[in-house]
Amino acid sequence: MDYINIILLGIVQGLTEFLPVSSSGHLILIPRLFNFKDQGLAMDAILHLGTLLAIIIYFRQDLARLISSLFNRDHDPDYHRLAWHIGWASFPAGIIGLLGGNLIEQELRSPVFVAWNLLFWSLVFFAVERYSDSQKSTKTDISRMTLGQVLFIGFTQAIALLPGTSRSGITIIGGMLVNLSPTTAARFSFLLGTPIILAAGAHKSLHFLSSQINSVHLSGLQLGVGLLVSFAVGYLSIKLLLRIVSRLGLMPFIIYRVILATSILIAF
Repeated sequence: MDYINIILLGIVQGLTEFLPVSSSGHLILIPRLFNFKDQGLAMDAILHLGTLLAIIIYFRQDLARLISSLFNRDHDPDYHRLAWHIGWASFPAGIIGLLGGNLIEQELRSPVFVAWNLLFWSLVFFAVERYSDSQKSTKTDISRMTLGQVLFIGFTQAIALLPGTSRSGITIIGGMLVNLSPTTAARFSFLLGTPIILAAGAHKSLHFLSSQINSVHLSGLQLGVGLLVSFAVGYLSIKLLLRIVSRLGLMPFIIYRVILATSILIAF
């Protein structure tokens, strides 16, 4: 695998992991456009590690508070409650991923399904954003969310297992439906996504370790480049999403998703 392919893969991973544009849609189009070869399990794992590091470093203060308060209610009661809420809200996606992940990979990753799913959820995103704009007041303190609100967002995250949905997009609109401000919903989406991204990276790493005989051979330098690019692009993507959502909402991403869906339908 040459370094141009590695850099492109890192850029795609860093952007689509966090922006609400659907990684599955890009994973269908990009290899066809650039004639990618299979990057192998090691590169898959290292790219996920890069985006995981991006979210950990960007939200280090929130994550440190969540971890330090997890088993110490008196130290920071609001974040103690939030930490356990995030844990419970991560279960729906985790369980559905374990039970139905292979079925989804085998049956629902067709280009046409992804394209129509992109379009459908783009309409939902648009409708929810209009609803959020009509609310006179919205919440900005995620530590005050109730268990029911967090679980609702957690269940929306499980829907993102359907290719073409976007984990970040659907959890943001889930937050907006429980009356979070768009920026607060985006911030919570990242915190809620951390366990899922960690689990995905761990799964790919274990898969690589158990089948590395058949893996694509990559040097330490190639893996390092993939890690650095996915980390840098992922970090910038987090900043970009929070800035765009605070100023323009989800509309730029909705327009892009419609263009991407149309491109897939034309190409396939």
